[in-house]
Amino acid sequence: LKLFWLSTRSRLPASEMGCGGSAPTPAQNSSAQQSHSETQQGSGTSQEATEQTTQQSRQLTSTASRNPACSSKDSTAEKVVVPRSFRLLEELERGQKAQRASHLSWGLERDDDMTLTQWNGTIFGPDDTSFDNRIFSLQITCGPDYPDVPPAVRFLSPVNMTCVGADGVVNPKWGIFGNWKRHHTMESVLEHLRREMNSGANRKLVQPTAARPGNA
Repeated sequence: LKLFWLSTRSRLPASEMGCGGSAPTPAQNSSAQQSHSETQQGSGTSQEATEQTTQQSRQLTSTASRNPACSSKDSTAEKVVVPRSFRLLEELERGQKAQRASHLSWGLERDDDMTLTQWNGTIFGPDDTSFDNRIFSLQITCGPDYPDVPPAVRFLSPVNMTCVGADGVVNPKWGIFGNWKRHHTMESVLEHLRREMNSGANRKLVQPTAARPGNA
């Protein structure tokens, strides 16, 4: 009998034996089965949660693709538009503090202009051109829709340029005016006019000596 018992014991797989080679007890078998069942249950719950999250994400993406106007409205709402008066006060302060190139200047025509509409500008002619050693005065009118639309600009000093009419008015379709952006300023306009003076089409043009009628 002892030899039969030893022979049977040696055939048992390790998984059916307890510690020290003894066979597992019924309690151990029950505990292992319960643990395996809980593991399968937890894995199933995690998989269900992942599938649910993926499905919700797809639904949101589908909704956004069907309603592009929603995301567009949200993006527009986040943009801050500076009011006209604030913008012009910033430009006035910049001009007063001389935060500009030395060959340009601008400021209010009248200090009591509460509408911030009428402005004066000055351009010092670029070197080695027919505008050299000349100072040009301009009138700048910032209407109620500025800076969404460009200002109206008129030379008070006589000047001969391809973008300026006989009355001194700058062509509203010229250069920066034809491609106007809200971030452009009066300084931008004056700087572009000075560059135009230095362009091949204007730098050698003969300039008038007499003052324009009606201006000093």
